[in-house]
Amino acid sequence: MIEKLELTNFTAFKKLTMEFSPGINIFIGQNGTGKTHLLKLIYAVLAAHSEEKRVSDKLNSVFLPKGRYLGRLVKRVNVSSTARVKITRNGKMLSLKFTNHTADTLVWNNGWKGEKFRPCVYIPVKEMLANAPGFLSLYASREIHFEEIYADIIHRAFLPTLKGPVSIERKKLLDLIQKIIEGKVINKDEQFFLKNRGGELEFTLLAEGMRKLGLLWLLIQNGTLLKGTTLFWDEPEANLNPSMLDTLVKILIHLQRTGVQIFIATHNYILLKEFDIQKEKQDKVRFYSLYQDPGMDSINYVFGTKYIDIVPNTISEAYLDIYNQEIKRSLGGDL
Repeated sequence: MIEKLELTNFTAFKKLTMEFSPGINIFIGQNGTGKTHLLKLIYAVLAAHSEEKRVSDKLNSVFLPKGRYLGRLVKRVNVSSTARVKITRNGKMLSLKFTNHTADTLVWNNGWKGEKFRPCVYIPVKEMLANAPGFLSLYASREIHFEEIYADIIHRAFLPTLKGPVSIERKKLLDLIQKIIEGKVINKDEQFFLKNRGGELEFTLLAEGMRKLGLLWLLIQNGTLLKGTTLFWDEPEANLNPSMLDTLVKILIHLQRTGVQIFIATHNYILLKEFDIQKEKQDKVRFYSLYQDPGMDSINYVFGTKYIDIVPNTISEAYLDIYNQEIKRSLGGDL
């Protein structure tokens, strides 16, 4: 479980310290406040360990700085600067640092050495299963400008089913998703299909929101999302009808109850409110609102266990502004 993150001069962050929930961690904030960078950073470091790769290589592959030059991830200033990252997992801290002159070598203290790692999962905004045929072989043999998160999620989707009986919790989640997508997901020759009573419908003909739920079904069905896994999901609401968000939140809450730690970045008011409505006393859900300090070159945040208590909150402010405009318009004048 990821417990704490400390950053100095990393991308948009001058100085940041965050402690995380073992359950669900939800990031909100204006564009440019670093939500996706937080997800990618933690994912890259975890994935490097589970895949036994160099952390510097994984950071370069996930962030894709120009020329694969790691120093471009250091916060931009006019003088030499050093980025420092500390991540605490299960009580053990990993630290790394690099300067804006660094090409691909990190100075680091691997406090996680000897630890066991389950594969972690990053679901990007863009759904990739419809693009799976041939993508992995192309990515492996050619220099194409795709962040490695896209290849990683296809790899995870292609994994075969775990041996042994399916647990009651996994079966509940699978049945719930199958009811929504009206079938099961299969793959043939690297192409994914939704299989139901009517036959097999290729993913290229399936709505993108349904493909996202189909991906979630695959990751649960093949045993990727089990206790000890970390799930990162950037804008899970993208291309998903708002009427399906209650089911999505139900699935994510159940996953954290089984021991999956979850990190989400979102801009969606309905999704956020669903978490507030559905979570129960035993559920560990924490909201973080990132914001730019007025007149300062730094990003700060507030956090809480209830979405309604988060201030400042750009999403709530936008909805309140729309509500006020509607009232003003209906009254035919100024408030």
